[in-house]
Amino acid sequence: MVKTKGRKRPFLAVIFIFFLFLAGYLLLPDRIADDPSLPNQNGDSPESPSPTQPEIVDITIASVGDILIHNTLYFAAYDPATGNYDFKSQFQYVKPYLEQADITVANLETVLAGPEKGYASYPRFNTPDSIVTALKDAGVDILTAANNHRMDQGISGFYRTIEVVRNEGLDIIGVKAEEKEKTYVIKDIKGVKIAFLNYGYTYPRWDGSLDVNGLILPAEMAGLLASFDPQDVEKSLLSIEESIKDARADGAEIIILFLHWGDEYHRQPNNFQKELASKLVSLGVDAIFGGHPHVLQPAVYLTSPAGSKVPVFYSLGNFISDQRLETVDDIYTEQGLIAKITFRIKVGPEDTLQQPENRHELSPRVDSLQPERDTKFYSRILSKEVIEAQGLPTWVNKKIRGNRFFYEVIPAEEALDTPDKFPMLVEKDLERIRFCRDTVKQITSGLTNSH
Repeated sequence: MVKTKGRKRPFLAVIFIFFLFLAGYLLLPDRIADDPSLPNQNGDSPESPSPTQPEIVDITIASVGDILIHNTLYFAAYDPATGNYDFKSQFQYVKPYLEQADITVANLETVLAGPEKGYASYPRFNTPDSIVTALKDAGVDILTAANNHRMDQGISGFYRTIEVVRNEGLDIIGVKAEEKEKTYVIKDIKGVKIAFLNYGYTYPRWDGSLDVNGLILPAEMAGLLASFDPQDVEKSLLSIEESIKDARADGAEIIILFLHWGDEYHRQPNNFQKELASKLVSLGVDAIFGGHPHVLQPAVYLTSPAGSKVPVFYSLGNFISDQRLETVDDIYTEQGLIAKITFRIKVGPEDTLQQPENRHELSPRVDSLQPERDTKFYSRILSKEVIEAQGLPTWVNKKIRGNRFFYEVIPAEEALDTPDKFPMLVEKDLERIRFCRDTVKQITSGLTNSH
């Protein structure tokens, strides 16, 4: 009996295990259907997490022409009650336009050598530091300084100008205080790295020094000013190309170039300007703004080897100065514009490998840990295009009232539409403003006709 009873227990155990497997089998399909990591009943693989979608961003860059501070302008800014100079009112009407851009750039065609040197006008400018305060208040972010007035107040003026601008919180490009610094800046705007480069013409001398408007920049300082030789296009191209390569190596994805070039008071670009611009576009520069002639020159689109439209403003003219019909017998010197370029950029994830037709259009990045990547181009930019390039006309109003000077940069279109907003304007001013508007319309027709 004992043996018989012992044999029934294994039999019952087998029956129990069988029912457990049966229950598991019946429940298993539901569990499989609920498991997202396994193929579904149709045999399809589960949905994987969707990759990061590209982001579309619009970035607007604005630039204005020469900040040329003749003595009557700082006379106008002087407050005898405080002994201070305040230029802010001279830019009050254009401030809203300058603030609209993501980055606004102006050409500082003067020196900030301090009151000890004595404030001065042409031919060797020295302006109160508060001009920088006013420009910052008006919406300017970057000042270009590679121009023919850089040595107006000697070596001390060269260095002090850089110091004052930086202390005010603005960037200054085209110059640097030490060799280890860069003459360009790279700004991260909405996740896109944009380089701002500035070059101006100088004449090289036999001893390595530079002739800057007849004044000498010593050989040991020659590397502190980003310059090119206006007598040699190819040599100039090589000089600028080095900075473009450096900026790309530093991560720049878009290159904006500011050039001090051309012939003063000439309303058309010369052959050097046109040839250099064309070659720079071939290097992948995304936009060019020019200055120095003190009058407006045409703005056009050039086409890159990859087919991109590249806006070139050959000369932005004077943004503010005392040059005008009454002082230099040239009505075009009182005309300026606010150049605006808007890029539409498709930004992808980090480390997106691109294979553009024109390698210059994207930024090489060297990774010392992966040397095989050295020859490849990595950029977050999947595509970029200029969706708008325009010039907003400006005109410098000058008045003398009660033995005092007054200057205002006037937005031309607004003044013609609502002249009552500008109490210092008279009817004859509106005639000149209308002429200014028509001039800008003519010289920017190459931008509108391309769309």
